[in-house]
Amino acid sequence: MQKSILTAFLLLILTACQPSDSEKTKEEEGKSKALQTSETVVTVKLAESKIKSFPLQVMATGKVTTLTQANINFKTTGVIEKILVQNSSTVKAGQVLAVLDNAQQRIALQQAQDNLQDTRVELNKLLLEFGGKDRDTTSVSHRILENIKAKSGITKALTNVYDARLKLENTYLKAPFAGIVANLKTKAYNPSSATEPFCTILNRESLVVEVAILESELGVITLGQIAKIKSLAYSERNYVGKVSEINPVVNAQGLVLIKVRVQNPDQYLLEGMNAQVIIEKNLQNQIVIPKEAIVERSGKKVVFVYESGLAKWNYVTVAHENSQEVAISEGLRTGQKVIIEGNLNLGHDAKVLINEGDGRNEEMKRMKRMKE
Repeated sequence: MQKSILTAFLLLILTACQPSDSEKTKEEEGKSKALQTSETVVTVKLAESKIKSFPLQVMATGKVTTLTQANINFKTTGVIEKILVQNSSTVKAGQVLAVLDNAQQRIALQQAQDNLQDTRVELNKLLLEFGGKDRDTTSVSHRILENIKAKSGITKALTNVYDARLKLENTYLKAPFAGIVANLKTKAYNPSSATEPFCTILNRESLVVEVAILESELGVITLGQIAKIKSLAYSERNYVGKVSEINPVVNAQGLVLIKVRVQNPDQYLLEGMNAQVIIEKNLQNQIVIPKEAIVERSGKKVVFVYESGLAKWNYVTVAHENSQEVAISEGLRTGQKVIIEGNLNLGHDAKVLINEGDGRNEEMKRMKRMKE
């Protein structure tokens, strides 16, 4: 019984010795303050916390691709006689890209046309025999005309001419739409491949960047929203795009695929190229400060505020951030002077001197000299 009482008494003493959360915070501030002696004065740079619209950014890297592209090949086999384009050639819809050796097809067409001419002579002969007028198919009844056509063989002859023309046409490879030529590897005087494409036609007017964004970022993005596009290969080249498609599926990694259509693309944007997409949405009435004002202490966000020559420690809650600024939801008021330079090793109530360029700097120096 006495041992139990003694144990409970010791536990009570140990618990009482543990510091509270507020005491921990004061201890952290005290340790930070100890980083700086009373004789040290750090030169700092200030910025003012302001109420303004905050450009919330979604940044993602993806691939440039064309919405309209086609792998094309000859519709018949043969030896390639001529190649009239090369990679990067700009072509129009219907333009001839290459030609197969088509001597046999041209002969076949000529034979079909000759045969058609013979059947037309035969048809006119039969037309006269059945009481019609010379070369006037309307001078006999429909039933008689059909009988004459069947006997002369003109219907079959017309079909043979059409077939021969089509086979000759298939020896010419034409662009299905306007664009540029890519992936052309075939050489002239070699057989055309029945399996490998002769080349690819890319429509550069339909360039998009496909990127994957986090599910949590969907609230920033809407169809038709303007986006900035940066080529990773040419960092100095910037483009403008619009969100053209949002895939209504979240994948297993928590990502959503979107497409950004490039406006006014140029020859520097290539199929398969890596590009960065930046999409912004303005949030109104936010307390905004430069990103440099935020420092981390014990895993928490801290901002130092300038007050009468001292740096005041403030815990803050960051609501949003982009590449240059942060929006603060708790811990700051509008109009406060925050320290954005020289704040890495500051402690609470540390003495600071405003950087050159601020009108109050000379006064601070004068006060310092008087103390010395």
